[in-house]
Amino acid sequence: MSALNENALTLLAQESSIDATSTGNTELFVVPPGKSAIVTKVVIRCTSFTSGGKATEAVASFGANSATYDDYLNTVTYTVTASDLAQTDQAADGAEVPIYTAGDSFRIIIETASDATTEEWAVDVFGYLV
Repeated sequence: MSALNENALTLLAQESSIDATSTGNTELFVVPPGKSAIVTKVVIRCTSFTSGGKATEAVASFGANSATYDDYLNTVTYTVTASDLAQTDQAADGAEVPIYTAGDSFRIIIETASDATTEEWAVDVFGYLV
């Protein structure tokens, strides 16, 4: 019998503690040997937020093309107004999405940092393996 994540859309990865107030990338999921992965959506959950004088929203991309990590979702502004809220995002209907191959590292990259006093995200990656 095959593993569940090969037969259904499932949670491929979950990462907490992403600081949206600083730029940089975080690895979310590595495609296992002998498999390919299709990402269907990401969910960003705000786990900690203190506005301060917030005027700049975080801008992030997702993907596995090294350096820019933007081949799944490119340069999306995520507006956060409170903790314990979630935002879902996926490639537009009809858009071509990459099929990630064994060893590919699917990441989030914060391109523009939020200027909130505190803004911490948890990210869930959904999809399936083939």
